[in-house]
Amino acid sequence: MARLLYACRFEVSSGTGFDEIIDAYQDWIQEHYRIRRKIPGFEFRIEQTPVSQLPVGHQILTDTFVLDGARAATIDWYFPDDNDSSLRWNNSIRVGADTSLCSVDHTISVESIDYRVSPSQVMISAPQVIRTLCERSRVTVGQMRILAAPYRLNASELDEFLKLLRSPLRKLPLIFLSPYANGDKNLIDPITIASRLAGVSIVVEASDPEVTWEVSNTLGRSLSCFDGGARIYWPGFDVGDEPRFHPLYLGTKIELLGPSIVSRAIERTVFGVAAFRFVPDSRISAIIDTVQHERRIDRLERQNSSGGQNWEEYAIQLDAELESTRAELSSLKAENENLKNNQVFAFSQLSSSETDVVPDSNTVVENVTAAVERATSECQELVILPSAVESAKDSPFGRPADVWEALNELNEVAREWSQRKRSSGNGGDLRQHLTSRGLGRRCAMHISKTTKSKHGNRYKFEYKNQKQFFEPHITLGSGDANSCASIHFILDEELEKIVIGHVGRHLPNTKT
Repeated sequence: MARLLYACRFEVSSGTGFDEIIDAYQDWIQEHYRIRRKIPGFEFRIEQTPVSQLPVGHQILTDTFVLDGARAATIDWYFPDDNDSSLRWNNSIRVGADTSLCSVDHTISVESIDYRVSPSQVMISAPQVIRTLCERSRVTVGQMRILAAPYRLNASELDEFLKLLRSPLRKLPLIFLSPYANGDKNLIDPITIASRLAGVSIVVEASDPEVTWEVSNTLGRSLSCFDGGARIYWPGFDVGDEPRFHPLYLGTKIELLGPSIVSRAIERTVFGVAAFRFVPDSRISAIIDTVQHERRIDRLERQNSSGGQNWEEYAIQLDAELESTRAELSSLKAENENLKNNQVFAFSQLSSSETDVVPDSNTVVENVTAAVERATSECQELVILPSAVESAKDSPFGRPADVWEALNELNEVAREWSQRKRSSGNGGDLRQHLTSRGLGRRCAMHISKTTKSKHGNRYKFEYKNQKQFFEPHITLGSGDANSCASIHFILDEELEKIVIGHVGRHLPNTKT
């Protein structure tokens, strides 16, 4: 039985046509096979089936439907998990359009194809194509526009924010990130979490502490969020709600567990609710159901004209008689499932507390060495040098999950740089890629001239039989080696990979 992990449903304004949405999905699947699967000449077009060049275990099924000016298309894309061959993933996409708008359903599920009683190590985030559509087009859920980026909340926008928070029309959860009382930014990176939750959530970052105080004055302390905290405000929010129904993660807890673990906890919660609350767009279903019904009638007429007897005629008659009953039954079934799941979720929220954040098995690593070892085996776009392995062994950094998350993000940066190079001939500015993945605030591309002259040898690592400067670096945390670490790297443009030279203690500079 497949397990639904991600589900989103949205509308795209009439300015973006049906064909443009289909093109985005075709490009997304093509890039996957050309870059990640290393099949340079792979081609995918929805009207060309079956799809050739697919690796063993992969399958893409498509169909198109036309009805009185309305159109719909379906794509079901199956492929085995990279790290566990007993698991199979399915992206199920439905696109529909009429004269006024286009709508999209996208679900991601995973199923076991082998009887194996062991936990599945799966990590989920919004697919790149959703982020692409959010960037290129006006994407809405109901009357609300959604972005694959955070909203920055300033004092002048407080009234609009509070109106949105309490609006009965809001259908998506709102993730609120507050700065610390001294003005320092929240440890959870808003760009990264907004990118991962694209299509299923709204991320709002308060610009300064004064904004959070104003929110607190309006909502009351028990329902507010302040001093480096993060909170999920579910749709239907009311100032009389039980506070624990809208989960709060205090800044001190984020510091203790690490921002990557808390981010993943928030993401798991939102993805879980979005999955069981998902209901397919009835307008797309109506187009598909009607065309399929017409196809069956046409098939029956052709068979009857050839003199053959077909029992499908009885099924067609039943379709006409029971169509409304089936629709009502389907609606009631979906509503019943939602009520049951909501009840379970509500009770679990009320019985838990803010401290009950269970680390995600996908982000838990015992130490920095384990983080580097995992990156070596799973991050195909990184080259991990022996010097990085050795420096990791010497690092006492207390949040190794942050190291793994940063290495994983660098892997995605390398993949995106490579994709852009192959599509346009130029991979673009590496710093911009890092910023778009949420690493900009923690990343520096150079070291100072003073540091280079005084400690330059500490920043050189052996690569391709020569010592090279590894100036670009990501800094995690601050303070001593227990709470601060750095990752030094370079981009090998010829190999199209990021090379990691150091992971561990912050290297010396003019301040140390």
